[in-house]
Amino acid sequence: MQPEKKISFDSISTLVTPIRLILGWQFFSAFLRRVINDPEKLDPNSPAYMGHAFNHFLPHALFIKPMIEFLITHVHLLYIFLFTFTIIEGLVGIGLILGLLTRLSSLGATLLSLGILLGSGWLGSTCVDEWQIGIAGIGCGLVVMCFGGGLFSIDYLLLKNRTSKILRLLTSGPFDLNSVQIRNIALIFSIIAVFITLFTYQALHNGLYGKLYNLSKVPKIEILSANLYDNGALKMILYRVDGPDTYGAFVRQIIVSNDSGNIVETFDPNETNVDKSKIKNFYFNKIEPNKYSLVVPLGAKAEIELLPTQNIKLERGKYKIELIDVSGLKWEKYININ
Repeated sequence: MQPEKKISFDSISTLVTPIRLILGWQFFSAFLRRVINDPEKLDPNSPAYMGHAFNHFLPHALFIKPMIEFLITHVHLLYIFLFTFTIIEGLVGIGLILGLLTRLSSLGATLLSLGILLGSGWLGSTCVDEWQIGIAGIGCGLVVMCFGGGLFSIDYLLLKNRTSKILRLLTSGPFDLNSVQIRNIALIFSIIAVFITLFTYQALHNGLYGKLYNLSKVPKIEILSANLYDNGALKMILYRVDGPDTYGAFVRQIIVSNDSGNIVETFDPNETNVDKSKIKNFYFNKIEPNKYSLVVPLGAKAEIELLPTQNIKLERGKYKIELIDVSGLKWEKYININ
């Protein structure tokens, strides 16, 4: 019987190199896109600015919604946050690609992926792609954090003979653990990864039980409040909560009808007949009229006042406010004139 061959920890951890390199490139390429390939992503005056995407996360973000709302209402802090986030992504990516401070870098990748998952895991107009990116990043980050950089890493070249436990926690190399402790760590990390995966899949997409839904497929505008005055003036607070983040909803017509179903007033909101000073936007993404309609980007929320189009006198009673999108989608709310 041949004696059992012993394989070093560094040799086993080298098998994780492809995961480390790909995960590193995922974050470093994000840094490159914003700093070199498309610097407009960090230009607050550009339509490509990342602040718009950050605002898109707001309607269905998990746990971090208050932070997102705070940042998109404080644009200077939003810029600092996005710039800092980009730098951290670059450092994490470089660390993983080079195998430098590998465990610290993989911890950063895990936390960044968790943030991405909680913020944008509900997005993806054709599939659950943002959710998949988030959970894959968490799983890969945990694996690399356990194994370190392996033989093809700067950690191994520079620190292979160091015995400091703190250095090992930050870089690479074997832990001073027995088989039971290693098994327990593997079990804990597995439970964490599986729990996050299944919990967010249900919370963001109803994927475990019930009917699977995709909140970023079809636009939806919520009429949070509406006030109709007897002279026909209409004041509303609109909030776009669902649909693709790549384009807005386009409200081409607003119809007011009475309790009998008769139309009493029609608004055609566009840049000609909507006073921009009567639109109060709350967030970074703004509701604005264009030549043909009222454009409502994902995550935008605003109070809009529409002046009467004709001299009318509305009676007390129940009325229906109906928003009609260019696609034919409709959103409505019933209100009363007292």
